[in-house]
Amino acid sequence: MTAEQCQRCNKNAVEVISRKELFCAECFRVFVMQKQRKQMMSDDYYRDIFKVMYKDKIRSAEEAEQQNKNSTILIPLSFGSSSLMMLDIVHLTLLEQKMQHQKTGFNVDVLICYRESNDELLTNIQSNIRELSTVRYSENKDNIRFHTLCLDSMFEIDKELIDQVVLHNVEFTGRQVSINESEHANLSLKTVLTSCPNRSTKEDIIDFVTKHLVKKYAYQNGQKAILWGHSMTRLADEIISCVVKGRGAQISSKLNTTNLDVNYGSRFKNLYPLKDILLTEVDAYCALFDLSKYLIKYELQDSLLVNKLKKEKHIGNQRLAKNMTINELARKYFNDIEGEYFNVIATVLRTGDKLDEPLATLGEKHCRICKSTVHDDVSKWLRDITVNVGQPLESQLERDLHEKWATSHIGLETTAYYQLRDRVWEHGDDVDLCYGCIVTMQGVKNLNVPWPKNNEQELNEVLAEYSLE
Repeated sequence: MTAEQCQRCNKNAVEVISRKELFCAECFRVFVMQKQRKQMMSDDYYRDIFKVMYKDKIRSAEEAEQQNKNSTILIPLSFGSSSLMMLDIVHLTLLEQKMQHQKTGFNVDVLICYRESNDELLTNIQSNIRELSTVRYSENKDNIRFHTLCLDSMFEIDKELIDQVVLHNVEFTGRQVSINESEHANLSLKTVLTSCPNRSTKEDIIDFVTKHLVKKYAYQNGQKAILWGHSMTRLADEIISCVVKGRGAQISSKLNTTNLDVNYGSRFKNLYPLKDILLTEVDAYCALFDLSKYLIKYELQDSLLVNKLKKEKHIGNQRLAKNMTINELARKYFNDIEGEYFNVIATVLRTGDKLDEPLATLGEKHCRICKSTVHDDVSKWLRDITVNVGQPLESQLERDLHEKWATSHIGLETTAYYQLRDRVWEHGDDVDLCYGCIVTMQGVKNLNVPWPKNNEQELNEVLAEYSLE
């Protein structure tokens, strides 16, 4: 039986079937490269970053050369399929520029943020960095530099730059107070996550920390743009997750690639080069072009591949829906429909792109935790629809039961929270919280979290890169 031929070149055998079209490996590579490069050249700002500049009416030869040298982008690398493919295509772009122009128009800083000081994880990261820099991307070793950052560095800053942010359990308002020496000495991402009993809250905190550190790194090191490795599928599940979490008002700002990031000094823009590429297409690219060996804690999907990957199905590791986070549930839904109904994913993303940010009725107020704009008085709205004040004890039985509860673990935790709340409300300062972060903080024990200040001093606090040598 003769193998089917690629519909693009009509020469090579089909290896990928995507969007009802048959591709050989090389034509599929061109297909996804063109989609990524379209986003990288989407407006004048990005074209000035990625193009090789020459003398023209606007700039001299020296100015053009200096612009080529100063055009630096940041790629956060998670060693998932999307960020790996994006970096691979950026590498190929640099190679093409060297062939055509004998020089490049930009440089790349790759930032790997890791959470646990786990020997096996650090060994895998170190091995991947060494292999990528010295083997796969050796021709661009002067243009692609790798950096590592532990998420704990979010809290490894001066005590004066961290506050304890507390949510009022009845008023739904927030206040902050400076942390003391003992609290600062024991502070780490692990201690913060320990106080989060549910996985969705933990995932939110990790996401906040990661994005802040990546953007802070770009702020400190003069990057012109951050290239986030989010596929169309990932962006669609982000949109749905934002709606479910009460962060729908943030969708427009999250997807904004046009404006400079005002929360970080308006020094860079955020770009999603893979927004036109499905996650299954990303996974197919990684399988075809030998990127799978660099994956960490990620398993490729092979639904688009003609020759399926040989892999064992770990039934015992499949998580029940009730144990999934909101993001995982949204991701599972889009993974399930991506093959036959990929147009649904594109529709979700197009709808998200059309959304405008709501009018801010409160002026320029930003959330203390996530930095997003606070558009309305959500605390008042929550007070109007909920009742959180208990009824007074009336019978002896109620008093006996309350006494037993007060000496229980939950009762002691609640008493500790009331003491903290009263102290903060007496000595602390008011802070603004968005609806999404009020929901997140309700998933934290004692409704409080230590958090860096939102100011220029904190942004300029030098991040300590970690050497994995």
